[in-house]
Amino acid sequence: MKGMTERAGVEKRTSQRERPRLPMIAIVGAPNVGKSRLFNRLTGSHSIVHDRPGVTRDRIEGVCEWAGKRFFMLDTGGIIPTGKEEIATGVRDQALKGAQEADLLLFVVDGAAGLTPLDLELAPLLRRSGQRVVLVVNKVDVEVHEGRVSDFFRLGFGEPLPVSAEEGRGIGELLDRLVEDLPPEPRIPVDDREPVVKLAVVGRPNVGKSTLFNRLSGQDRSVVSSLPGTTRDPVVSQFLHRGRRYRIVDTAGLRRKGSAQGEAVEMQSVQRALRSLKEADMVLSVLDAGEPGTHQDRAVVGACLKLRRPLLVVLNKVDRIQSRSERESMLRTVRAQLHFSEEVPLLPTSALKGTGVAELLEALEALAEESSRRISTPMLNAALSRALAGRSPSGGTRPPRLYYVTQTGSYPPSFVIFTNGVRVEPSYRRYLERQFKASLALKLAPVALSFRSRPKAALSPKP
Repeated sequence: MKGMTERAGVEKRTSQRERPRLPMIAIVGAPNVGKSRLFNRLTGSHSIVHDRPGVTRDRIEGVCEWAGKRFFMLDTGGIIPTGKEEIATGVRDQALKGAQEADLLLFVVDGAAGLTPLDLELAPLLRRSGQRVVLVVNKVDVEVHEGRVSDFFRLGFGEPLPVSAEEGRGIGELLDRLVEDLPPEPRIPVDDREPVVKLAVVGRPNVGKSTLFNRLSGQDRSVVSSLPGTTRDPVVSQFLHRGRRYRIVDTAGLRRKGSAQGEAVEMQSVQRALRSLKEADMVLSVLDAGEPGTHQDRAVVGACLKLRRPLLVVLNKVDRIQSRSERESMLRTVRAQLHFSEEVPLLPTSALKGTGVAELLEALEALAEESSRRISTPMLNAALSRALAGRSPSGGTRPPRLYYVTQTGSYPPSFVIFTNGVRVEPSYRRYLERQFKASLALKLAPVALSFRSRPKAALSPKP
């Protein structure tokens, strides 16, 4: 078995055709029956797992490969059929939507707890979906649990398959059953697997990240709630804009260090959000227009700048500010609070109503175009010559000497300058970055410069 990357949906508003997709299996069941642990075991992923019920809320996707077949696995939140709370309703809706999209349902029950009234409530709900169902009895870790497996025949889904996601018991037999019941895998043309831009949506809790994610991806994948901390695992989707495909990741709200202490689930969420930020090609940092420019907002934007991530700052929920003059005043205030990021675009939006989203997409495309740009070596060295003519590096008796420059990567445009090995001062590095941005017309994308000592052989004149 081999874990692979997450599958992502495609925005139908901008796609001209449906991409061929792999078969999909949705894992469903009551809270705390081990769905996420089973998902991790099958896909080699690392969804947040905790003994507390209700940890998974959004739909999380991964790819599984077995016996030469590849298919998507969909991890859903625990379903409470009669739950009335805002989170419970959102989780149930997301799980049922996932079930409707799937080719096969994996109904997971708890073999250690035995058959429960909640399992009996869920069974007719899943039957009404019209989907094929494979019944899996999880947590069959010891002999006493094996005696309870036959009780689950009452659910009416045929012979239950006993497994232990924790120990890996019965996983091979389960996968054999799944590949037998799945439809054939479609052929995906090589030219249909174009590169994607990894886009992370980050920010404080409850600033509207999930609403923006849903708006951009054209899907209702993330649970949206007025309660902070709804998103825990990163949720992944895709959308297409102007021929460029974006892989968008909705992350958990980033909190101050102290506020998450003592809460293991929240700590895991924050760590995964930070990892998504580090792995991203580009970032949307979302602020709440009702409470913008807080210490946490400044910290998130500062972290993006420190990592040299191409960045857009999104001032969300501007629909709550009716007056145009108040909006303009708000933008000036936020810009002053984020004074250290004056080159980063600040985009007022309402993800809920769609206001400013078209402008956001255009800014996103402009940033992606600059961030992915490949620049010829002669043009780079001309830019370096202009920078050196304007100001030479200082360094006492033996100053640094900068010989030539070449591009090493993109997202952001990254360059290495070969030197005589003498340290270049940070202030001069910043000067060079400003000069390169100006010479190369990089108005939005940051520049990442590094220095490398030129090999001694290269310093010797040719015979």
